[in-house]
Amino acid sequence: MDLGQWIRIYEEILEDFGFSREDDERAAKIMQELGDGKLMDDSALEVIRGKDVAVIGGVYEGEEIQEEVKITAGKAIYRVDFVPDIHVTDLEEDDEILVELESKGCILVLHAHGDNIERIKSVVPKLNKFVGTTQSIPFGRVYNFGGFTDGDRAALIAKRFGARKIRLYGFNFEKTDNKVKLKKLEWAKRILEMERIV
Repeated sequence: MDLGQWIRIYEEILEDFGFSREDDERAAKIMQELGDGKLMDDSALEVIRGKDVAVIGGVYEGEEIQEEVKITAGKAIYRVDFVPDIHVTDLEEDDEILVELESKGCILVLHAHGDNIERIKSVVPKLNKFVGTTQSIPFGRVYNFGGFTDGDRAALIAKRFGARKIRLYGFNFEKTDNKVKLKKLEWAKRILEMERIV
């Protein structure tokens, strides 16, 4: 998915949810400022290229994973018993978990949006290095690989960086009683279908 295609989807999402593009862009600028010297070049994600990749979502139930590269998305980190190669998140986890993942060699891909500015301010000062992402126009070392939820963003990253094969674990686009969450999952499914990942 190229940036122009993503921005068109993003504008639809903003309208659908009533989100503020200005707040998203402010969050990304704060990430850039706090992450100065810590933001990694996206070449760090080249570990994906040519590999079979498992993308693990929030309803993972311990299925055996044989893929060479493991990417966890958001709260899926609470459901695995291994350190993933890459963790993609909009920072809903405890700070200590993210600090520990980084210390064990996991590449963190942290996402800035208008609703998580306080989380950015809390987490970023505690880290040494991470890849930063935004939903809006990328700049500097704050990238936009597409994707709305942690899960579909993780899958798009796998595709963008040349995964040989992508397999999804722990993805369920209907398993929630929360109407807003359900709508987010519907968007995630739509994005993954557009990219022919599901």
